[in-house]
Amino acid sequence: MTAGSRADARALRVVFGLARTEGLLLLRSALVLAGVVGGCAVVWGFNHATSPMWWDAVWEVGSGQVIVAMAVLVAAHLAAGRARRNALQDLYDSFPASAGVRAAGHLTALAGAVPASLLLIGATTVLEFRGAVGTPGTAALAAGVLLVIAGGAAGVAIGIRFPHPLAGLLAALTLFVLFTQAQRFSGGVVWLFPWAQVDGLHALPGPLAGYPPAAAHAAELAGFAVLAGVIAIALTARVGRPLIALISAGALAATAICVAGVAELQPIPTAELNRLVTETADPASFQHCTSAGEVRYCFYSAFGPQLPLLRAVVDGVIAYVPALPAQPLTIRQLASLSLDDTTLIHGQPKQWLATWGSELARMPGNAAAPSAIYLTVGSWPGGAEVVGGRFALALSTADWAVGLPATAGSQDGPGAELCVPVDQAREAVAIWLAMRATYAPPPGDQPSGISAASVDNATVPTWIAPGGGLISPGPQTTYAGYELAAAMARLPAGRVTRTLDRSWASWLNWHTSDGQLASALGIQAPTIPAQIRSALAGSGPAQASPLCTG
Repeated sequence: MTAGSRADARALRVVFGLARTEGLLLLRSALVLAGVVGGCAVVWGFNHATSPMWWDAVWEVGSGQVIVAMAVLVAAHLAAGRARRNALQDLYDSFPASAGVRAAGHLTALAGAVPASLLLIGATTVLEFRGAVGTPGTAALAAGVLLVIAGGAAGVAIGIRFPHPLAGLLAALTLFVLFTQAQRFSGGVVWLFPWAQVDGLHALPGPLAGYPPAAAHAAELAGFAVLAGVIAIALTARVGRPLIALISAGALAATAICVAGVAELQPIPTAELNRLVTETADPASFQHCTSAGEVRYCFYSAFGPQLPLLRAVVDGVIAYVPALPAQPLTIRQLASLSLDDTTLIHGQPKQWLATWGSELARMPGNAAAPSAIYLTVGSWPGGAEVVGGRFALALSTADWAVGLPATAGSQDGPGAELCVPVDQAREAVAIWLAMRATYAPPPGDQPSGISAASVDNATVPTWIAPGGGLISPGPQTTYAGYELAAAMARLPAGRVTRTLDRSWASWLNWHTSDGQLASALGIQAPTIPAQIRSALAGSGPAQASPLCTG
């Protein structure tokens, strides 16, 4: 073996020996562990209040990896700058290994940070127990791991040149700022950042190819990791063939970053967006429907496992209804698609945008539908709001059962004022049915749950039912109707059902009043407290709303 070969073998042993030591330190680092905990908190924060979908959640896992990358960056920076920071540079230079070899050892030690990144990914499997739909994309998961490695490589490079601990903290803060400020930019530029928050993914009915461009982003992050490693070794290399090789490797890494950036800036193919718009505007053509008695459930392909949860709520209402309406009920998913999302529609021709806007304006849910309920993709069941979501679905089902419109139309369209069932016994019956189906009276009798409507120039206190933003809106619910239903819920269920069964048709007549129902039940009709009326009187004019009839 030649002297050069022996030197190379010795350098390789030093690299792996240092990598093993520093890698174990990273693996056991309390700072990195704190980064994993913080990353899990970020992922949970993004997903706990919504129905988890993997094409959205997998990108939010990357948002959690930003926190892990920050922790690894600081830890790697402290390790790489240890010699100069502790005034031991001369001692380290006396070792039979060059500074470049030691830098290579620190970079190789970043393998000790990979388990932390994988631990974060593994922790997100808890979303499966919350009914996550779809399957996680491997490209986005790999990009998150590469983000952590790139952060560590940057920490090594900065630690070699600027060993002061504040330098690592400032670099980690810069990474965090880049993550939080990406939304200030429009179009595909956001993908050039180390990571970006994407607001519209949770509203899509399924994964959209190239959105986000996870594979290109992974290539970009891999290029950054290599470039940071090259810079770290170059800061310690002497002029000669090693430096020329490093320059060549850096040029290749920079080229890979540029090529990946160009790919990230490309618009989504028009055909893909056209399919997405059609899937949103005309869901019936893409959904699979299942009939169960008088109810049809229609889902996008990934959401079929949610059927048992819906049926449990709907069947709970129907079990107390003496006679169902002649027109069957349809429960259908709706996706919301915003053409104002520049990260989604950048680079698309204006004529296509106009066409898509016209299609979306005609989507179901924008018009009143007496026997159709629309569930918003990504909002129902609502994670932390699942109790409110169950009650909202039960109340809409009960509205259909008693003859009130299950969907009153879009609140943003023309003539979209929601009707108000003022002094109608059927409203209290519907709320009671929803309470029975969900096993307990819902919260909502606090002042924050009270609003007002103006019906025939009279101010009517209304109750804001929980979960209203998770499904298509039905009639406005009056406070008087809620109070009567709550009083009914305190009675034995058999007593209420016998009263309803004896005169079911009369209770569905919109002319039958709350007082008549209360009298039949042998209770007093609740009155609106004076403090609520006075509070609403001082809140300004209420919105004019029509009376629910028919």
